[in-house]
Amino acid sequence: MLRFWIFFLAAVSLTAQDGAEALAILKKSCAGCHNVNSMNSGLSLDSKEAILKGGNRGPAAAVIIAAVKHAGDLKMPKGGKKLSDVDVATLEVWLNAGMPVPESFVKAKRRTSKHWAFQPVRPKPAGASIDAFILAKLKEKNLSLSPVADKRTLLRRVHLDLTGLPPTPAELDAFLKDSSPAAYDKVVDRLLASDGYGERWGRHWLDIARYSDTDGYTIDAPRDIWPYRDWVLRAINKDMPFDQFVIEQVAGDLLPNATNDQITATGFHRNTPSNFEGGIDFEQYRVEAVADRVATTGAAFLGLTLGCARCHDHKYDPVSQREFYQIFAFWNGIDEVDKEEDRKYFNRPFLEIGSEEEKAKQVKWDADVQDLELQIRKHQESLTENADKDPKLIALRKALVDLRKQKPKLLRTLVMKERPTPRPAYIHLGGDFTRKGSAVEPGTLSVLPPMKGGSTRLDFARWLVAKDNPLTARVTVNRVWQQYFGRGIVGTESDFGLVGDRPTHPELLDFLAASFMDSGWSQKALHKLIVTSGTYQQSSQLRDDATAVDPENKLLARQNRLRLDAEIIRDAALVSSGLLTAKVGGPSFFPPIPPGALTVTQVVREWKTATGPERYRRGMYTFFQRSAAHPSLTIFDAADGITSCTRRVRSNTPLQALALLNDEASIEFAEALAGRMISEVNGSEEKRLRHGFDLAVQRAPRAKEADRLLRFVRQQRDSQPQASEKALWTSVARVLLNLDEFMTRE
Repeated sequence: MLRFWIFFLAAVSLTAQDGAEALAILKKSCAGCHNVNSMNSGLSLDSKEAILKGGNRGPAAAVIIAAVKHAGDLKMPKGGKKLSDVDVATLEVWLNAGMPVPESFVKAKRRTSKHWAFQPVRPKPAGASIDAFILAKLKEKNLSLSPVADKRTLLRRVHLDLTGLPPTPAELDAFLKDSSPAAYDKVVDRLLASDGYGERWGRHWLDIARYSDTDGYTIDAPRDIWPYRDWVLRAINKDMPFDQFVIEQVAGDLLPNATNDQITATGFHRNTPSNFEGGIDFEQYRVEAVADRVATTGAAFLGLTLGCARCHDHKYDPVSQREFYQIFAFWNGIDEVDKEEDRKYFNRPFLEIGSEEEKAKQVKWDADVQDLELQIRKHQESLTENADKDPKLIALRKALVDLRKQKPKLLRTLVMKERPTPRPAYIHLGGDFTRKGSAVEPGTLSVLPPMKGGSTRLDFARWLVAKDNPLTARVTVNRVWQQYFGRGIVGTESDFGLVGDRPTHPELLDFLAASFMDSGWSQKALHKLIVTSGTYQQSSQLRDDATAVDPENKLLARQNRLRLDAEIIRDAALVSSGLLTAKVGGPSFFPPIPPGALTVTQVVREWKTATGPERYRRGMYTFFQRSAAHPSLTIFDAADGITSCTRRVRSNTPLQALALLNDEASIEFAEALAGRMISEVNGSEEKRLRHGFDLAVQRAPRAKEADRLLRFVRQQRDSQPQASEKALWTSVARVLLNLDEFMTRE
């Protein structure tokens, strides 16, 4: 009887006050955790629209009633005192009555944030420059820029930064002789127009794309993906606008009349590791692949740790678990293995690329196979019980087996492709794909400007590079800046969120972002803007005055010394030794590898060491096996190809010195360098040594260096009278290729 009167009084109150009492209860007891900005469990109680939408567990009404009654695993308010029976009854009646509310409470509010990264990019101030922003901060500490680096150092620096290759003696000589004001600008333009530019900066993007030549996990089989890598190189070399560069990689297959190139570009999100072990749940690993695409999208374009919202609302940033799965939904419809019977077919969508003649052969082969299969079926149907009569059938089957062995081999690459019927997407409660919560539709982050158009993956791609999206341009220019100075303007380059670093020069960051977009998203224009600045061209020599007030050089009173990337150390040795094969693109190659390096894997695969010109290709073309990457790459901190890498670490270990001294390839490079020192110089040992320094570090030896190395040569000659001149000078070349200066960009 008491409960009846409670419900009656609650209903009367509800009618009289239009739900005011129910709203007051929600505001007092629930809205502190469930509002548009915190949205615990994906639920906001700030509006009728939000309540109807519900949270991660589905429609809100039933969940709220059970929670406030303490009738299930949820007992609310969390950590607080249970609501009175009258309050519970008031909420229950109100919810069951359709939630009558004042007009002002109907529409949902949009999540907002005052965090700097979510604010619009400020327009470019008139007359602004990189140096002006840097100098303004330096003057606050009574500092100024360092002098410009000497011409030799500057040329080596810009060569390595723009192409990953040191200058040749001829290029150095030409630059030293050019006294015109435009001498440096001409070098920059030449380097930006070279194939080496795309190879250098393409390698950075492939780190972000977690590029690899194998599937990963324990089987780690080879995969067809290198055409994607070559697409990246071509796109960067022709200065494809960055917004188009993003759109084609995220959704090139959905563009109207998509070309083979645009479809190939979608290999960006086919770089995800794939597991094909026996007995696994394919749905589990399909979900892992989709979640990886969400996390990679966050790191690559938005500078947000979206993966943190997979299991729960983000602990720090305004990203809800619902929003994670809204972005998840864009990739949930991709066609790939998701059931056991698909395993034997390795049903991963790929694009076949070939000439018209090759494609015609493929069509004929398909037709011949179908014809034989039809003949076999017809013959089987006409057979009597006398099996000894299986001869024509046996011949047909043998012919089919032989024909299948003759299948034309067309180049193919993994790409994105939508299923005819999209999979429904749900919130995974606790991140567990078997616990489906509320259904979700594709969508973006409410803290950022809304997506325009429809709700396809193509719409999402365009939203990523929309000019009112403040993150993508900032994140991209910050990452480029990081490569030139060792640290981004935002130190946490993949986390622009609330716990990430604040920018050291916020106005400069926006100036670069605005310049990038205003240039038509030209990456070459961005690179030229940076490398022609006085800030970039500074000497890297330590300064006591700057170190005292800015020990980490965040204010950039000088340049920073940076150890070369793993691949670039190899490339520099190839150029110095004269062995470099300047072939762009094509299948990955297999350089020499230490014995036993691949025995750590579950499936030990053959490593066909390259011979001839292929053996001397740039490091970025090294065949990359996820489970056992080439030791020279691992030792020098190459990306692992498993997760998106937005910044490589730079370690310093004894293994690095041992590798450069004893690795088969390193010795081969030293022998070739010694051969150049002998064959290209007619004259004294001093001139021969000078030539070696020019080739390796682009400068003359200092007096003490020359004296020490020449004594070393003479000691070797005295102690090994049978040794050839090449053997003696190979020892010197090994020294040069192991100098800290050789593997460092000043």
